[in-house]
Amino acid sequence: MKKIILVTVLASAFAAAPVFAQGYVGLGFGSSRISGFDAPGVNGGNTNKGLVKVYGGYQITPNWGAELQYSDLGRRDITGPAATTGSFSSSQLSLAGTGTLPLTSGFSLLGKLGVSANRINTSGNVVVGTGNKTGVLLGIGAAYSFTPTLSARVEYEDFGSMAKLNNGSTVRANGYSVSLKYAF
Repeated sequence: MKKIILVTVLASAFAAAPVFAQGYVGLGFGSSRISGFDAPGVNGGNTNKGLVKVYGGYQITPNWGAELQYSDLGRRDITGPAATTGSFSSSQLSLAGTGTLPLTSGFSLLGKLGVSANRINTSGNVVVGTGNKTGVLLGIGAAYSFTPTLSARVEYEDFGSMAKLNNGSTVRANGYSVSLKYAF
């Protein structure tokens, strides 16, 4: 009997979900911050640079969804001793669960928790011990819906560990962004 009730409840949940469920895509711009390039005499690693992100997702219910995102975190030039002169670019690809808390008509708070595949590409003599890392993605933000299909989002995201340097320090990344989201 318990199994029949459980199956009925689960089937009802999945049957009701498509009534609200909707896909969406978005494009955002902002600022990324890399930290951890703090060796003596090395400059340019711990700087803010432009961030561009594209994302898409599926809002399963008004409060819960899933989102896939790619962010280009910019290119940074490093100056210092000859062994550390060059540049690096960084990016991330993430999959996260999303939570939405409606506040008033049009305004809502957002949260993200997921996994971020982080990548650093170097050129010149910039030495990174371990360059591709998987980190925990944490995000928080707010949204305003102009129409049922168009909204704006302001977000802060922590992408976690980007790399491990040969000196033992960990390179981390985060970013702020403003984006437009189109639901269909």
